[in-house]
Amino acid sequence: MMKSTYLLILVISVTLISCKEDLPSSKISGVLIDKYSKDPVANATILVLENGPSITSESDGSFSFDNSSLIDIEEMDINGSLFAAVRIQHEDYRPIEVNIQLNSKSEIGLTDKELPTYYYNQPVQLNDDIPTGPLSESSLDRQTIQLLMENIVQDEYKELHSILVYKDDALVLEDYFFGNNDTIDFENNVIVDKQPTPIQWDRTTPHYIASVNKALTSTLTGIALDQQNLSTSSTIKDYLPEYASYFADENKASVTFESCLTMTTGFQWDEWSSNDLALLWKSEDFGDFVLSRDNMGIGTEWRYNSAIPNLLLKSIENVTGENVRDWAQENFYDKLGITNFKWQSQPDGTPEGSARIYLTPRDMLKVGITYLSEGKWKGEQVIPADYVAECFEIKENTTSGDYSYYFWIRELNGVKYLSAEGDGGNYINIFPEQNMVIVITQGLYLKWPSYVTQANDIMGNYILPAIE
Repeated sequence: MMKSTYLLILVISVTLISCKEDLPSSKISGVLIDKYSKDPVANATILVLENGPSITSESDGSFSFDNSSLIDIEEMDINGSLFAAVRIQHEDYRPIEVNIQLNSKSEIGLTDKELPTYYYNQPVQLNDDIPTGPLSESSLDRQTIQLLMENIVQDEYKELHSILVYKDDALVLEDYFFGNNDTIDFENNVIVDKQPTPIQWDRTTPHYIASVNKALTSTLTGIALDQQNLSTSSTIKDYLPEYASYFADENKASVTFESCLTMTTGFQWDEWSSNDLALLWKSEDFGDFVLSRDNMGIGTEWRYNSAIPNLLLKSIENVTGENVRDWAQENFYDKLGITNFKWQSQPDGTPEGSARIYLTPRDMLKVGITYLSEGKWKGEQVIPADYVAECFEIKENTTSGDYSYYFWIRELNGVKYLSAEGDGGNYINIFPEQNMVIVITQGLYLKWPSYVTQANDIMGNYILPAIE
């Protein structure tokens, strides 16, 4: 028998006045108790999500929001009833976000974070256009997912920070865990920066996702080329006038957007077994650094090259005639409602195209859902459908796997999927035939293949077998 799926016991009463000007007379109050001992939980933080206030529970576990602080809260209509989203956190208990039906009383209990048992909670519904639903209504076997999650809470996986599963048009699994907050220090010979303090990861904290950014650069390239009626076969030299002197070399002049997107530009490069990546980050101009390298001709071989996506972003600025950061925000990130992220720059100020970006897992999921939906988000064609289809096609067979336009095309348990992958174990995995997107964030930077093994175990031994 499945264990109880409730994480908190929260006695709550809410009075809602329909007009915003009357909201000061509304009230949200309740009491928190320990799920097992039934003792009240004091000093828990209760936050009304999306513009709401926060308070701390009293010694008897009770809390009551000041009516005047609820003016700006955003209610959600779920199946004809109004709900508010609430986050509850306490240092001794697992954090949780729940939807509370207004004008109702419900019981929800806090679970001690040291307990080795997992209790499922439906992902919270927010006004972020990601529909959520209960695992019980999905086509995933609950017992198999329960086994996976108990392994996670029992620390069977190291530095796993989040896992989200979107299945059959709803986010049905979303959990965050305590772990390191490491990043990569590129300027000092590409080493792990362990200085940030470990944290409890959550929905609102952007995560360093490394080379997942390459897939985002691919996305921006596809949008820009489509806007200007350009083909991927167009040569890049026409949009890099500041490097015109290098294109006197016939091989370099032949480099196309296609060869950039498939890592077949022909430049001599080795960042996996040599120090090319470290040397790149010691240069002042990434474009100058890579274009100065010898070129053997496009298509001669596949070489993973993190300088090339940075070169693409420089070209996009000239393709669009706009500041690339502003253009990307307007034409992609804003359309998906992605605003809470950090996008660092190349030494010359151009945004980074290969790594150095931080996104929340839910925003990573939005990208995956858009690709799953053939480039559409909220009914709008954000990414050209033809370009999305190209991304799902194998462009290069490499010793590291099948490659497309900065995406990998992987196969696990006989199931093929499109994967945006980043060092440390950060993934947006898109399964078209299964109508599913899996987002995983980890903090195992520079520890390949450990993070690959963990992700494949999670998906191959649990999530994929759970599909009924």
